[in-house]
Amino acid sequence: MSELQSRIAYLERFVTEQRRETMMRVLEQRTRFVTVVLEDIYQPHNASAVLRTCDCFGIQDVHIIENRNSYRINPDVELGTAQWLTLHRYGRSENNTPEAIAELRRRGYRIVATTPHGRTVPLDEFRVADAPTAVLLGNELEGLSETALEAADERLRIPMYGFVESFNISVSAAIILNTLCSALRRDRDDWRLPAAEREEILLGWLRRTIKRSAQLEREWERTGG
Repeated sequence: MSELQSRIAYLERFVTEQRRETMMRVLEQRTRFVTVVLEDIYQPHNASAVLRTCDCFGIQDVHIIENRNSYRINPDVELGTAQWLTLHRYGRSENNTPEAIAELRRRGYRIVATTPHGRTVPLDEFRVADAPTAVLLGNELEGLSETALEAADERLRIPMYGFVESFNISVSAAIILNTLCSALRRDRDDWRLPAAEREEILLGWLRRTIKRSAQLEREWERTGG
């Protein structure tokens, strides 16, 4: 048993069996094959709703680009979802989009911009199983920046048949992720997280769930693990 596994086994003693089983069940459905990128979202309830949607569909990583607008959550909407997700934030300069896209490419993702304009692939024709996919969603008024659109490998649209040209961002996220995650689970066998990544995430969940977890770990270390 590795040091990480021993640490997990120790902390698991401080959660109920039901909570542990729930964590393991959710971990089995988590994926990083698809990730979501939020660019400059300014309404907290929309960002929070997207986080809930990501959790519902098993998306582990959410990348948050903060150019003009700082990321804030609405606890009445988010309902604690953020503690179960891995959030990556980019906010060191006035234009953090290039940094985020470069990092996503380094991780092996193709960049897919969502937009109703220009040459786009309809959602129902998009082949998510071809490669790891980062889905970029823009802010409520302006959509994605030109920087994001120009950097994208592909552009994706939700087919629309009414007078309006787009959904609310949280609705768009739900429609897109429902379609992509269903196709991913159907068409690939390797969408789940590797065992080592599941262990790292589980340790983080236990730490955030257990009161005084840092103190408990120090005591465990003092006794030699």
